[in-house]
Amino acid sequence: MFEVAAALCAGLGVTAAIVAVAVPPPAPLDEAVVPSSLHRYLSKRWKDERALAAGAGWTAFGAAGLAVVQAAAAIALGSGAALLTGLPVLGAAGAVAGVGLVRGTVAARIRSQQVIRQDAVLDSVRMLRQLLETGATSVHTAVAVLGERGPAPLRSEFRVIAATSVGRRQAWSAARQRIGEPLFDMLAAAVLVQGPVGGELAPLFADLEASVSSAQEVEREARALQVQARSAATIIVSLPIVFLVALSTLRSPYLDAYHNPAGQAFLLAMLAVMACSYMWMKRLLLLPGLQRVRLSDA
Repeated sequence: MFEVAAALCAGLGVTAAIVAVAVPPPAPLDEAVVPSSLHRYLSKRWKDERALAAGAGWTAFGAAGLAVVQAAAAIALGSGAALLTGLPVLGAAGAVAGVGLVRGTVAARIRSQQVIRQDAVLDSVRMLRQLLETGATSVHTAVAVLGERGPAPLRSEFRVIAATSVGRRQAWSAARQRIGEPLFDMLAAAVLVQGPVGGELAPLFADLEASVSSAQEVEREARALQVQARSAATIIVSLPIVFLVALSTLRSPYLDAYHNPAGQAFLLAMLAVMACSYMWMKRLLLLPGLQRVRLSDA
């Protein structure tokens, strides 16, 4: 009974933390009631959740749906770990692992979609170069062809740009904002800074193709090294927890010391140190990535 109550408390505690971070912050009625710093923090967290959900394509549910999934995973894993081991502290660790599992899955989905967009941009640059070299009279004509036969992820964007007769610079700007990809910014910059004559742009797109391909290759190699380092850090941090779960499942007497308040406090402190170390390692391995190209849309 004690284990069940501890599991429920751990799950409810993590759920409350997730809801406090994910729910949209209320408008402050009085600075004395809701401090401006807290309001800014909650606004930033909610904005991050919305960006994460939008990046994963969860447009129908948004950040609220993502928060619900995280809460469900936290309750499930936290309750399971607490019931299996009889240690409420490991229940809290399981709840945190559930949230991390959901966010890691969403991040992997975002990364896969980014790779698809990058490949589409590279294919678009290659097709533009080929069209200009084989007789396209202007970039606008080549973009119209991309809208019909270009890469599928960007076909609708090129179709909108080709259908715009007035305000093409604004059309490119809107496409850049929707795609949010630095490689597409390079493509837009190459089109906007040059004249509309197709024959003069063929060498430019040849150089742009080489630049985009090189930037993409370097970024992916760096991402691969980052994934290897993060995987190693995750394994190192997870091994002690897996060991504790295995000993708890086997009802080992070595864990008897952790079933009293002092042992629980010591175990909680050690898990906190491990969590801080893992976050520090992730921060060290954080890559800035390619920077967006700033263009004047005037």
